[in-house]
Amino acid sequence: MGLDIFYTWLSENEVQVLPGVSISEKDSSIAVFSTKTFDTCEKLAIIPKRAVLSTRTCAFCEHISWVPYGHGAILALSLALYSEILRGAQSRWFGYLQSLPASIVPIARLWGHPAAFADDADAQEAYRWLQGTEVQRELQDDEGMSLLTEIDEYYESDVEPLLTSHKLGPSLSGFLRAYSLVCSRAFLVDAYHGLSMVPVADAFNHEQKNHVQLTSEYDVCPECGSLAECPHDHEDTPEGVRPEKLTEDGMDTVDMVAVRPIPAGIEVYNTYGAHLGNAALLARYGFMLDSFETDRITFGWPGSGLVVEGSPNQWMEVYESVKSDVGPVVDVSLSLYQSGGDREEPSLSVNSDGQASLGMFVWAARNIVAQELSSQYQSGTRAATVGLITRTFSVLLQVEVRRRMTDVDADPITDTDALQVLVRTADAIIHLCRARLARMGQPGDRAVTPQLLCELLDVLPPEKFKTRYALEYLLGERAILEACVANWEELRNSVGDASTPGSTSSSGVEVPNCK
Repeated sequence: MGLDIFYTWLSENEVQVLPGVSISEKDSSIAVFSTKTFDTCEKLAIIPKRAVLSTRTCAFCEHISWVPYGHGAILALSLALYSEILRGAQSRWFGYLQSLPASIVPIARLWGHPAAFADDADAQEAYRWLQGTEVQRELQDDEGMSLLTEIDEYYESDVEPLLTSHKLGPSLSGFLRAYSLVCSRAFLVDAYHGLSMVPVADAFNHEQKNHVQLTSEYDVCPECGSLAECPHDHEDTPEGVRPEKLTEDGMDTVDMVAVRPIPAGIEVYNTYGAHLGNAALLARYGFMLDSFETDRITFGWPGSGLVVEGSPNQWMEVYESVKSDVGPVVDVSLSLYQSGGDREEPSLSVNSDGQASLGMFVWAARNIVAQELSSQYQSGTRAATVGLITRTFSVLLQVEVRRRMTDVDADPITDTDALQVLVRTADAIIHLCRARLARMGQPGDRAVTPQLLCELLDVLPPEKFKTRYALEYLLGERAILEACVANWEELRNSVGDASTPGSTSSSGVEVPNCK
C-alpha cells in the first residue's frame, strides 16, 4: 500500500488533511487517527470536488451512463473506478488508487459469486447460512432478482465491451474488486457527481458513535456541477451548453467535520449510516458490530414469507388512519413500536427488542377483520375497520397493563370483538415469525438449535471469519424473532381470563452466549 504516493497525490490535488490528523495502515487497509484534540464543528479534511472520482469525472465519462441512485449507480461507478484502475499511471487518480485495498473486499454481497471467491470454502459456507435472513434482502432487488445476476449482466453488456475496445484487458474478478470498493467506500456527493469515490473521506472507518461526518453542498447544477450561477439556471439556455469548467471556490469541497469533541491519540470514526443494521453492514461493508441495537427484521419482500395482498393503497389508508388515532401512545406498548416517519410506507418489521411494528400489527388485524369476522366489518366502511383496529390496540394496552399487575383486581375487558381480533392478530404475528425462522439458515440445517449453532462457532478455525460472521448474525436474528414469538404467545395466553391480571416477563432479546 503506497501511502507515500498517496500523500504526494493529496498535495498535488490540493486535498487538505488538517494538522493533527494522521492516516496510517491498519488491517490491510488504512485508518484515520488524531494526534491532537479537535472541537465540535472543526474540519479534519477538505477535499476539492475536482478530486472526486465519479462517472462525471472519469476518463470514460462520455461512455458511462450516469445513474442517480440505486444498484445502477453502484454498477456505473464501479465501471468508472475499474477503468481508472486499469489505466494505471495514466489515471489522474493513480496516487489515490494506491491507498485502496489490493484484493476484493469480503462483502457478503459477493460471497456467493464464484469469480470473487472461487476457491474460498469459507465464503461459500457463509453464503449458505445467510439464506432467509435479512442479509438475503440485501443480496437481491425489490423484485427478488439476485444482484449477482445484475452484476454479471452489466459486466457483459457494458464493462467488457468498453474496456476491451480501449485495450485495457478487463476481467470479471477485477471488476468485482472495483464493485466491492464502491460498495464499501463510496459517498453520495451532490446532484451532479452522485455516488462518488472521495479520497481521504473513505479512509475513516465506521462506528455508530462517530466522531466526524461528511458534509457537502448537494444542491449544485445537475448539468455541470456549478455551485455558483451558471448558464443552466436560465430557461432559454440551449441544451448541451456547459461552462468551460466547474466553479471552484472555497465552498465547492467535501469536508470531514467533527460532530463532537475528539481527544488526541484515538482512531477517528465516521458513520456509514446511523441506523444501518448488521445485515446492511455485512452485505455492503464486510463486517458487523457486536451490538444488535439497530437491527430490524423486515417482511413484505420476496423471500421474507409475507406478501401484502390486495390494494396497497387500501392498506396504507387504514394504516395511516390507525396511526393518526393512536398517535404517540404506541411508545407505551411493550409489544409494538413506531418504525419512524422517514419511510414512504409503513414498516412490516420486528425491532431488536422483539417488538412488532405498528405496521405489522395493522396488517395482521386488518386481515382478521376482512377475512374472519362478522359481516358487519367485512362489508362495512373503512371507518368501521379502522375503529375496530383502534379498539383492538386499546385492548392490547389493557392486557399489557394486566400482565404487569400483581395481586390487584381489574375490571373485565368487555369489548369482546376487539379481544377476538387481538388473539387472532397475535396468532398471525406468531405464525409469521415462526415461518421466517423455518426459512433461515443453511438448507438441511434449518432445524438446528441455537445451542448447536454456538457449538459450531466454538470449533470454527480463526481463518473462517466469514462463516463466523454468518453464524453470529443468524443467531442474533433468530433471537429477535424468538423474543417476538414469546411475547405474543404470553400476551395471547393472558387474554384467556380477561378479568384476571396476568403476570409479566421480560420481552428483551438476549443473544445466546457462545463463548
